[in-house]
Order: sequence, then structure tokens, then C-alpha cells
Amino acid sequence: MSIVFAEKFRKISKIKWKAMEGIFKNMWDYEYVPIEIISRSSGVDEIKLENILKSLSDEGLVEIRYRDYLGGAFTFQGLSLYSLWRFVRRDLVSMLGKRMGEGKESIIYNCYSEKIGEGVLKFHKVGYSSFKRVREKRDYGNLHFTVLMVRSARNEFRALKKLYGRVSVPKPYGWEGNTVLMELVDAKEMYRVRLKNPGEVLDMILEDVREMYSLGIIHGDLSQFNILVNPEGIWFIDFPQSVDLDEMDEDERKMAEELLERDLKNLLDYFKKTYGIERDFDSTLRYVRGC
Repeated sequence: MSIVFAEKFRKISKIKWKAMEGIFKNMWDYEYVPIEIISRSSGVDEIKLENILKSLSDEGLVEIRYRDYLGGAFTFQGLSLYSLWRFVRRDLVSMLGKRMGEGKESIIYNCYSEKIGEGVLKFHKVGYSSFKRVREKRDYGNLHFTVLMVRSARNEFRALKKLYGRVSVPKPYGWEGNTVLMELVDAKEMYRVRLKNPGEVLDMILEDVREMYSLGIIHGDLSQFNILVNPEGIWFIDFPQSVDLDEMDEDERKMAEELLERDLKNLLDYFKKTYGIERDFDSTLRYVRGC
């Protein structure tokens, strides 16, 4: 997959990148960006641009629609390649490695550049959690679904940036489009490891969840699948569904608190079922909230 991805990247001409940039700059305003808007943003003549969009569509990188006008929008692959191109232009990525994993929400590759050394590129495939989708009803409108991919990546990057240095998370290096570039952590998901000191690990996790909460961040999807462990410690990953309490009104904060309770329930249930460790939920919740 990474070979095909890299080959497609190399085959995209300079003028096609310009057309894709014209789509990206205006995707927040249109479901399918009109060709005249893409032309104005990219500086590419409309007649030539129509052929370029058709070519990008044939390559599976752009969707085109003829309605009252000819318009274009990204596919997941097109948006991912464009996001990678922006990282390459910033000299943050010079080599794309193997695919490390793929789930419903993302595809992850390792990568390399002289600026950061070895890192991880996470290409977001979907948008926010059901909680975030409630908020999207206010401002998403009829925009293309790839806008949610960009918002998901932005959300994760902002959370990592806010937490890094205070909570055990990978160092965030950058965000472009639907993609986050971050530190490569040599550790395994907690569910894959038999912990020798599960009580101590649970204490470490709860201490960091408490620190997250003090910084206004709730993970929103915390479980044994997105906590990494190795002999040196723990790391929290996968923050696209996280919420920032500082950006919420009173009603939204109530919904966010429900996410915190769900996160804690997931953790306590896992440690009880797997290791026989029981903790009182109410006292744990009070501890995390700093009560």
C-alpha cells in the first residue's frame, strides 16, 4: 500500500498540486468547490483546469460533480496525498515507510526526515465522535465529509500540543489537512501486554487522566486499546474524539463529563476483568476531578 501511495505521490504534477491546493483552500465554503473558485485560487485557466480535475478524478484523488456548475472535492486518498505534500514542502517528511496499522478512523505510516528523525503519520479517515457530531449540526452544514477528516486531525493535534510535557503523549510535530505527524513511541497497546504491576500502572493512568482533566482535556474514547506501555512507562494515543472543556458552554460541558465517566468506567472494568483489581468508581471520579 505504501508503495502505491508513494508512486501516486511522485506522479502528481506541479499543476495538479495547484488544483488540489485550490480545492483545499475553499473546501470550508463549498461541498464541491466550483471550478471558477479553484481557478481563481490556483491561477490555472478554467479550460485547462477542467481536464486536470477529470484526470485527478480518474486517479481516484478528486470527486467531480456536474450540478448547476462543475465542482470538485477530495477523496480520502486525495486529501491524504495533499496533506503529505504539505509536510514534504515543510521538510518534515522526506521518506514514507511501511503502513503500521489501519482502523476505522485512521491509517498510520512511519516516516523519516532529517528534521525530526523517525516519526508517525496518522491519516484521519472519519470525523468526530457522536458527541462532536452533535456540535457539528450547528456549523457543518452541507460541506463535504472530508472537512470532518480535517477537523478530526486538527482536534487531535491541538489536544496533543496542549498535553505534551504534562501528560505522557507522543510529541506532536505538525498538522496538515487530515494528517498529524508525531513522535514514534516504541511500545505496545496495553491489551497486548500482561502487566507485571497492574495496580501501579492503573495508578499512573489515573494520575495522567487527572492531569488531562486539570488542563481541560477529556480523551473521550479511552480504553486498553489506546494506551501504550513499555518498561519505561505509559503513553496515551488517539485523541480525535477528545474534547476541550475550555471551548465549551455549560450544556456541552455536561455532555463532556459523561465522556469522562465512560472513560473511567472502561478503564476500571478492564483492570477488574483482566487483573481482578477493583476501585470504587465514585471515589476515582472525584480523584480525577480534583474534588
